[in-house]
This record gives sequence, structure tokens and C-alpha cells, in this order.
Amino acid sequence: MTTAEASAGDDLREVALGALRHAGLLHDEHTVQPLAGGVSNDVLVVRTAQSAFVVKRALPRLRVVEVWEASAERSYTEAAALRWAHGVAPDAVPGVVAVDRENNVLVIELAPAGYGDWKQQLLAGDVRPDVGTRLGALLADWHLASASDPRVLADFDDQETFGQLRVQPFYTVAAERNPDAAPVIAELVERMASTRVSIVHGDFSPKNILAEPLVGGGLWVIDWEVAHVGDPTFDVAFLLHHLICKIIARPDRRDELIATAENFLQTYSDRTRASLGAPDGRHLLAHTGVLVLARVDGKSPVDYFSTAQRDEARALALKMLRETPTGLAELWRMTNV
Repeated sequence: MTTAEASAGDDLREVALGALRHAGLLHDEHTVQPLAGGVSNDVLVVRTAQSAFVVKRALPRLRVVEVWEASAERSYTEAAALRWAHGVAPDAVPGVVAVDRENNVLVIELAPAGYGDWKQQLLAGDVRPDVGTRLGALLADWHLASASDPRVLADFDDQETFGQLRVQPFYTVAAERNPDAAPVIAELVERMASTRVSIVHGDFSPKNILAEPLVGGGLWVIDWEVAHVGDPTFDVAFLLHHLICKIIARPDRRDELIATAENFLQTYSDRTRASLGAPDGRHLLAHTGVLVLARVDGKSPVDYFSTAQRDEARALALKMLRETPTGLAELWRMTNV
């Protein structure tokens, strides 16, 4: 940890304790533990004799090699989105405990004991296709509930953070570094910008899914700071592209990962078909291809690929953009993944 990071951590500690005192939740006995690994927030866990909380402060400049800046006010968006999502599926997101607007701090519940990072579970080979089924149902419920709620559509209309944290660092940078794919990527960005259908999580990723390591266990979906009204296809593609990356990283779990992806998409499509329509396969998998490409040539490359796996992912992504499949079955055949 650098001196600057240590100083920032000390500052957040005092702010966090102040926010909890103001909310009447801090008792004499407490512990404070910094959490490492995140690139977009400073994060602490505060434990008292009665409860445990996560304290987040959004960073104006993300901790990555390249310059990547975004409005720190996304903390307020996350708080509002969590409260809304909790109303639709209260067992699937943490509750919001406090929001300190002056210091740009969000306090939420800590996940129950036994919940773990789904990304790490997948990379360790613990792949349970039923998780895909339940995530498809959850995402569909959030998309459907928001699409029919004019207040939600108005409250989350701002796409600035989505542009800063997703469009520019993923789509724009991937296009700059792969000029042959740039026209296709530009069309996808234009269509996405003009589509305002439902609330979009914006980071529906395994690292933001906390799961109990057993079939049918509990799930939480966290990190709603990129939430906005937009194209629901993005959320579906975002999870699919992560599962494809896991297939590249863990080919020994290929069958289970494919089943997880298929369960996710089938469940989502079955729930949304009547009201929103099932995702258009070609459009969905074009987005998925761009996102795979961005994980090797964007500002946020995955942290678990070898050099050979990065080359494999790039080749797969570019092939998907040249010969976009219409569905997952065609994707598996086309790529031999």
C-alpha cells in the first residue's frame, strides 16, 4: 500500500465511523478492516457487537494502469439503485444503511457469512449451472419491473457514468485498438445510446455476485454504481462475456460453464419474451464479442489470462464480430470453445 492509499484509508475510516455514529449504529466496541482488490472504490468493513457494514467511497480516478476517470457522485446512484432493487428482490441485494453525501460515502449491509465471490468460485472450478438459472430470473425481474415504472425511468435517465465506466473504456478503446472492428462497434454504441427500455445494472459480473457455495444457496448482486436506464441487452451480454472468458481460463469446466450460460439466457428470455421480447441473438452476441475483446484490449483487462489465453480471447472476439452467431449453440460450434 502506498503512503497516499494509507492516508486515504485513514480518512475513510474516520468518515465511515462518523456516518455510522450519525445513524446511531456505532457502539463502543468496533473493528475496521480495509478491503483490497477493488479498482473503483475505497472499501472498509466495520464490525460492531450487533452488526457489520461495508463502507464504500467512489474514486474519481480508478486504480488501473491507464488514466480512467469517472464522477465520484455515482455513489448516490448506487444507493438509489440498491434501494429500488431491494424493493423488487429484497433477498438479492444488500440493504442501504446510510449515505453521507458530504463525504461521498455509502454504507451498506455486509453479506451473510458463507457468501463468496462468484468470480473466484468459477476460477477455482466450482461451477453450478443453477446459479445461471437464478441470475437469469433475477435480471429479468429487475428489467421488467423498471420498464413498467415511469418514476424509475426518470430517476435513472443519466447515462454519464455508464459512458465513463463502460462505453469509453470498453467499446471506444477496443475499437481504437482494433480498427477493422471499429465500424461494427460504432453501430452497437449508437444503437445502445438510443435505447432506453429499462434499468440496466451496468456491471452484472461474477465479481459483483456473492453466492453461497451450495446448490440453491443465497445470492446477492452488488455494485450498482453504473445503474442507468438503457439497453437491457448490455446486462445480458456482460454476464455472458464473463462466462466465455471463464471458459477460456478453465477449459476443464467447459461443459458446466456452457450450461450456466445457457441456463442464464434461457431463463432470462423466457421471462422477458412476453413484455420486453427475448434478446435478439445476433445483436446480443455482437455486444458479447466486443466485451470479450475489451477484456484484452480495453482499459480493464481481465487479471487471470495467460498471454496465450489473451490471444485466444482476442481471436475469438474478432471472429464473433466478423461472423456474429445468432445464438449460443451456433457460438459454441463456431468457436469450438
